[in-house]
Amino acid sequence: MRALQQINEKILRFIQNVPMTEFDDGVFQLLALELFQHQFEKNAVYRGVCLQQSLTPQAITDWRDIPAVTTSAFKEVSLVCFPVHQAIAVFHTSGTTQQRSGKHYFRTLDFYRAAMLRSFAEFCLAPHKKMRLLSLGPTAEYFPSSSLGYMFSGLRDEFGDEQNASFFSPAGVDASALLEALEKAIRENAPVFILGTALALLECMEIFQPQNRRFKLPAGSRILDTGGYKGRRVEIGREEFQERLRATFGISREYLLNEYGMTELSSQFYESSIFANRFAKRQTPSAAHFASPWVRAVAVDPENLAVLPDGEIGLLRIFDLANVDSVLAIQTEDLGRAWQDRIELIGRASGAELRGCSLLTEMISSRA
Repeated sequence: MRALQQINEKILRFIQNVPMTEFDDGVFQLLALELFQHQFEKNAVYRGVCLQQSLTPQAITDWRDIPAVTTSAFKEVSLVCFPVHQAIAVFHTSGTTQQRSGKHYFRTLDFYRAAMLRSFAEFCLAPHKKMRLLSLGPTAEYFPSSSLGYMFSGLRDEFGDEQNASFFSPAGVDASALLEALEKAIRENAPVFILGTALALLECMEIFQPQNRRFKLPAGSRILDTGGYKGRRVEIGREEFQERLRATFGISREYLLNEYGMTELSSQFYESSIFANRFAKRQTPSAAHFASPWVRAVAVDPENLAVLPDGEIGLLRIFDLANVDSVLAIQTEDLGRAWQDRIELIGRASGAELRGCSLLTEMISSRA
């Protein structure tokens, strides 16, 4: 118990205090290897998968070699370092009738909350400390099993002012109420921060378009969208989507932000010109998503899952120190490029590109 308390305290202090531009691989490695030791000992399913590959804490000397589990594994088994009945929160992945939802169990939300608040403040808010937050996405009140709902509610409570409002519920988006809130903000010259899923933002814009509703939101206003356009009959490209946001809300490109995250992680990546303009020390792809110092990402070969050199296209594998009580190394099905402090998303891998992931998930399934 004492060892668990020590690693918890180390990681929480690191998340809360590390400078957001300081990517010290030595410090990250020490924490990652210590956390891997804990997860190997306490997560029985994960330990079995590691042993199948002869990858034990004694055999691992580099964080890049820590065994990963696929996102789909969270649909098959409970990947936890504690008795499941002690979970204070369980976040579900989106599922369909053909596909079971995955579940991420949390013994505590301290790490999730610390990571969420620090990264959002640095990547999205500066120079503001608080803004009027308007939500076009899930909130914890209506969607308690949604990690995005927890995130949007937590950001609202921490960084919002007394004029916060949500325009999304199980009934869908309330575009007319959003319209009133935007017009009020314009009258008061109060910058707003719209947090929304891409689908909800598109739906509102499609409602506003026939009414010829266009806004010029106060200076400093910004929009964060998250998620893709899954389920739409008509595809829309990223550039077209952002152009429509600019035209509808009167916000410059600099203040159009994007979040990349998933239920299986406790941290998020952000596409942010705000952060890039303040801190980027090297040429950065325009669509790059910045990582926080407690997170690392690599791209791996889709066939054999071998780690690729920086900047080569492969399947993204993410190492998240905030995933204290599950598994810190997560193998995604997203194609992209990775560097020490950022990733560039290419898109979802096709079924043919997932041979390595399929074998890894098969290994997990055998432990169920």
